Amino acid sequence: MKKFMALAAVATILAGCETADITQPPIAVIPKDARGAVGIDVYGAARAAGNPVPRFRGQETVAVRTNGSRKDQSFGEIIGSTCQLDSGLYTATFQTPANIVVPDYGPNSPALFVMCTAPDRRTKSLTMNAVNLTNQSRNASAAGTGLLGAIIIGAVNEARRDNETDDFGYNPITLVFPSQ
Repeated sequence: MKKFMALAAVATILAGCETADITQPPIAVIPKDARGAVGIDVYGAARAAGNPVPRFRGQETVAVRTNGSRKDQSFGEIIGSTCQLDSGLYTATFQTPANIVVPDYGPNSPALFVMCTAPDRRTKSLTMNAVNLTNQSRNASAAGTGLLGAIIIGAVNEARRDNETDDFGYNPITLVFPSQ
C-alpha cells in the first residue's frame, strides 16, 4: 500500500509538469577548433590523418528544458531560457526548449556542461555525462523482478556490456529553477 501511495504521489507531481513542444529546428553544436573538425565531428581531420582518436559514430539529439515556478504560480516548463552548452570540444547557444545535435563518440563522448538563465531568475547549471543507453535499457527490464531478480539480471547485463557495440548517448537534460 505504501508503494502505491508513493507511486500515486510521483504520478501526481509529474502530471503537473507540462512540457512544451519543441518548435525550433534542432541546433547543431559548433566545434571549438573548426579547422580540425569535419561537420560536427571534432576529430575528423585528426582521424583522416591517421591519428588515434575516438571513433565517430554519428550524431545524437539531446533535449534541453528548463522548469520552475511560473508567473501564474504554477510549476512547469519555462520557455525562453537562454542557455549555453559546452563540452570542451564544442559549444551551442540556444533558448529552451531545444534539441541539440551533438557528435556521438560512444564511451568517449565528453560530459556536457549546460548553463541556463531564465527570464527574471538566477543562473542554473549542471553537467551531464554520456551513459550506456543499451545497458540502461537492459536494466530497466530488471525493475519489476524484485531484489533477487534485479541482482541476477544486473550481473548478466554487466557481463553482456560491450563499449564497442553498445549505444551511448545523453539522457534528456532538465534544469529546475528554485522558487523565488
